[in-house]
Amino acid sequence: MSMQNIQTNDLVRDEYGNHYLVVGKREDEGTLKNIQVSNLWYEQAFRERFEEVGRGKSIGIQLQEKVNGYIEEMERNERPIHGIRDLILHEIDVYVVDISKPHPNSVL
Repeated sequence: MSMQNIQTNDLVRDEYGNHYLVVGKREDEGTLKNIQVSNLWYEQAFRERFEEVGRGKSIGIQLQEKVNGYIEEMERNERPIHGIRDLILHEIDVYVVDISKPHPNSVL
């Protein structure tokens, strides 16, 4: 699959094995120029509900299960997991969400 077919919610993996969710992209004249990514753990923490805490299952374990489930779902759906280095080699800039700022989906 071409790097030009990257979609929002696709995954990107860095050289250390960390996964990032594509949360935005910019095209110029039909050519993908850059993507914005956010750490998958960070994104899952804001997307999911954690209801088993009171039953002895920590939030960390639940979050890990949800992250692993998302990765497995992407693989089942045959969506590629792109490498950051490959993106850069194909002249697609990668920008990371600033996690020191409020999450765009959070309600303050």
